[in-house]
Amino acid sequence: MGVWGPNLGKICWLSLLAAVALIVSDRPALALDLRLSPERVNIGAFFQGIKIGLEGEIPSASEAVVEVRGASVPEELIRKGRRGGLWMKVGEITVENALNLYLVMTSSINVPPEGGLNPTWGLAALRPQVKFRGSVEEKEIDRFFQEFLELKKSEGLYGTLPAALQISASGPGRSTVRGAFRLPAKVPAGRYQVRLLVLKDGRVIDQKAEELKVKMVGFPALIADMAYEHGMLYGIVAVVIAIATGFIMGFLFKGKAAH
Repeated sequence: MGVWGPNLGKICWLSLLAAVALIVSDRPALALDLRLSPERVNIGAFFQGIKIGLEGEIPSASEAVVEVRGASVPEELIRKGRRGGLWMKVGEITVENALNLYLVMTSSINVPPEGGLNPTWGLAALRPQVKFRGSVEEKEIDRFFQEFLELKKSEGLYGTLPAALQISASGPGRSTVRGAFRLPAKVPAGRYQVRLLVLKDGRVIDQKAEELKVKMVGFPALIADMAYEHGMLYGIVAVVIAIATGFIMGFLFKGKAAH
């Protein structure tokens, strides 16, 4: 017993160390890194959108997915239909829990589209959280979801970019991932999460997130502050601007008609 006791203990320790090594080997040894350029965007009076560059470090022999996620906000949509041969408003639909911005990029066309059969990223992954209330029947929800996606795509607020990320070797056991995405002119001010997902054999093994700040400045910030904090003053200014614009347009067209 005195002979087998120490040997048995040694074997147990070696087995434990082997198990730990196996677990560790399944995780990336490299600490992920993600950098944005620029990290902050100002929306001024002449803002027409901006290109955001990104660069990060990931383990070798892995794929990458980058998500740009906005906040969940409710939206009010008007439903139109034919009544007596004319198109008119037939109801209102409230969209709940929809992100105000969602873009996704992948490093390869071989990355499972929309996150595979059980999507964890991509437009299909948004379906379980988005709810429709109001003038919509249960059987219509899937169709309305697809139409909602098309609306957001047309505004540049939703999009999927396969193989938009480039991966290149940068050192032993690591690679550099680079890419870019465009914030559209309609992007709301707020804080956005840019998340880098590392994939191995189609499975997410690690992730890193950074924050992108979008802020209104100048005249747009003044108008937005006035609308939320001084509603009456905002209404008066809006009426004055509308009247002034009407006079200016009338003067210009009258001048052209005189010639």
